[in-house]
Amino acid sequence: MSTSVNTIEKANLLRKEFLEIEINHDELLSIEQFYRCLDKKLRRQFDRELGDQLYQRMNKSFNNKITVDEFIKVFLQAEEILKNKIESCKKQILDYNKQRKYVSNQFDSIKDSERVNQYGIKEDSYLTIELLQGMNFPQQNVSVILKLENQKQEIQQINGPSPQWNKTFNFKISTGLEELQLFFYTINHPNIPQLLGTVTLSLSHLTNQTKIEDCCQLFDKNGQQTQTQIKLRSQWIFNDSKSLSNQIEVWNEQIKTAQDDLIDFEKDLATLYEPFPNYVQLIRSIEKEDLAINHQPPNTLVMTPINNVNTQYDYKLYTRLCILVVMGLSVFICFGKSQFLDLILCFLFIIEFEFNRLYKQRLIYYSVAVGISLLCDLIWAIKYSQGFWGNDATEIDKYYAIEKGPNRLALILLYVSFIFKLILCALLGALSQEMPEKLEEQLPNRNKQIKQQLLYQKNKTAQFGEDNSTFYNY
Repeated sequence: MSTSVNTIEKANLLRKEFLEIEINHDELLSIEQFYRCLDKKLRRQFDRELGDQLYQRMNKSFNNKITVDEFIKVFLQAEEILKNKIESCKKQILDYNKQRKYVSNQFDSIKDSERVNQYGIKEDSYLTIELLQGMNFPQQNVSVILKLENQKQEIQQINGPSPQWNKTFNFKISTGLEELQLFFYTINHPNIPQLLGTVTLSLSHLTNQTKIEDCCQLFDKNGQQTQTQIKLRSQWIFNDSKSLSNQIEVWNEQIKTAQDDLIDFEKDLATLYEPFPNYVQLIRSIEKEDLAINHQPPNTLVMTPINNVNTQYDYKLYTRLCILVVMGLSVFICFGKSQFLDLILCFLFIIEFEFNRLYKQRLIYYSVAVGISLLCDLIWAIKYSQGFWGNDATEIDKYYAIEKGPNRLALILLYVSFIFKLILCALLGALSQEMPEKLEEQLPNRNKQIKQQLLYQKNKTAQFGEDNSTFYNY
């Protein structure tokens, strides 16, 4: 079937809405009758501005009269346009927020560390000039000299009358009071330069730190304005934190504009729906079906792999290194005392770590287990440390702590392992904040997947049609 099932349902439902007020789908209506129908459905006056926009799109081939079917066709077109605009605004808002967050993070990282001089200018501040092209130059070779205090750069001869330079120059700025001067010379036959004109640029119009494109006229040696012009692009970054702050303000304005547009489009769509409550119920039922197809069931949670944890510090790398160090120390400590609890914990953690089987609660359990192990080691160390360097130890303590070499090695390594276990507890706690609450594997259900795919294809065909030419073929 080439027509859209949902489009036919929508059209039939809208026809029924008009039949309720005794208007047939092929009945001819004037603009006044059209508005009376909508007012009667709404039981108050329909928005005339929106109504006029709909009426202008309709095919008025019968003495400026329309049919209900023609209105339905334009109605569905307007609905689709407004929905697309709403989705576009939502995507824009998400994108703008991401850009704003990126700039905001940069601002936070440098706002307290940037160094500026007494003029509020950073140490490596530069004025960037892009000399693009010239206009109305004489038919001669032209050379350019750019000077800013004791800094000087030069462009070799280029033929007029419309020289294309496209060159970029950088000048160091210290106070912000400097002025850039551009001198343009024509080269006569015996290579004698003659001043054609000058341009002086101050930095006062570059304080917003954005790129500005200017078209400047040259002044001759008498200070008179000439018809010769140059086009250039300039930018001066004198304070990174202020530049980023300005960018944040720009993103805020764009986000607000997109949000205002979104509100306007949603309001127009709601106004479009107002006269047709039954139609709105159908739309909501279709949206619920789409939501059930395009989203995962609420009782299913996809595991977030630990290797995808995005934190400011690479916790997963530090955790892996720390667990390997604790494991290595435990192996050597086993020569002096039983350390099998630590080895079992390390082996289990490494296996689950590599196979992405960790989640928040399990990491907390590991942290508690490491804490218990730390407490046991602390008790053992207190007992045998007395014989290691104390005078109040018993003969048995001295025997185990001093005369047995493995015990002495185990005690030294045990103190070292205390530090790494404390670090490990902290890392496990940090990782637990980035993990999902629980791990639930999705159970494969082939029949359910096939049904969902079929339903999705049905709704996709219903929404967009198999052929655009038949979208409004009722």
